[in-house]
Parts: sequence; structure tokens; C-alpha cells
Amino acid sequence: MRGIVFTEYLDFAQGLASDEVVDSIITELGTEITGAYTAVGNYSFSEFAAIHVKLADHLSIDADELARRFGYLLLSRFKEIFPLYFEGVTSGLDFLEKVGSHIHGEVRKLYPDASPPNISLRNRGNKTCELVYQSHRPLSAVARGLTEACFDEFGDPYQITKTLSEGNQTIFMLERI
Repeated sequence: MRGIVFTEYLDFAQGLASDEVVDSIITELGTEITGAYTAVGNYSFSEFAAIHVKLADHLSIDADELARRFGYLLLSRFKEIFPLYFEGVTSGLDFLEKVGSHIHGEVRKLYPDASPPNISLRNRGNKTCELVYQSHRPLSAVARGLTEACFDEFGDPYQITKTLSEGNQTIFMLERI
């Protein structure tokens, strides 16, 4: 995983708990994790998962709900860090399509060792659509939060009405409200 996800997650965690709690979690995990992260580094998903599970336990929050909240916050951080990607985009659905067709391709060019998820929209109609999220990492709850934040950011009248997961693929059924 790209280090930017780790550093953003640790900032998120410190905002929910405290620096001391996050340091304590990292210390408790010991040699299971690297423990020092930079935005430009690359780290194993298992490290992220270990920190996430410990934080969810500490906060007594369901791990998927915590991941969804992180995803929701992550969109605003991406907008601050990568404003160019948001230029000229007028809807959440268009932005999600851009992520799948362009942005993740750019990530792969910049970081050949990166493996961002595949994101696509299918059956896009006036009232419904399917967002397909494919990844070898089980981060569909983060993707859900990012999607919800995207609709709020652009004022799209869509909501996720159903989630279907099978293997490394999650389909979010989107419906116009």
C-alpha cells in the first residue's frame, strides 16, 4: 500500500483517539509492523490491517464502520492534496469514473509497484448505477466512505442502496434519491 494511505490513516486515528493511543497501538504491535511511515513509502496491507483492528477495538467501533469513516474523510484530504484531479469535474459519478479510468492509471505510471483497486461504473442510467470495486485488499468499506463523500462533495442525489460482495469484488448499487 502507498504510504500516503498510512500517513492519512494515522492522522485520522490521532484525530479520533490521541497521539499517545496511536503510539501505544504501534508499540503494542511491535515487530508485526514497521512502525514508521512516510507518504512516499510502500507498506504491506497487513500492517494497515493490524493498526486498524487495534484502533477499532480501542475505540469500540466496528472495524468496517471505522474504515467507512476513514474513506469519507479521505476524499477531502485527496481534494486538498491533489486538487488538479477535481478540476472540471461536476458530478460524483463523473469523478468516480475518472478515478477508475484515469487517476489510478496515473498512479500506476508514477509508482509501477502500486496496485490501486479497479473501479468502474456499469449500467449507468438515469436512476440507478453500479459501482464495481475490485481489489486484492479488503477495503470495500473505505471505498464506500469515499463514494458517499463523493456524492456529498458534488451534491449528487445518489445513495448506496445495496452492497454485494464476492471474492475480491464489491458492487455498490447506487440509486438516485
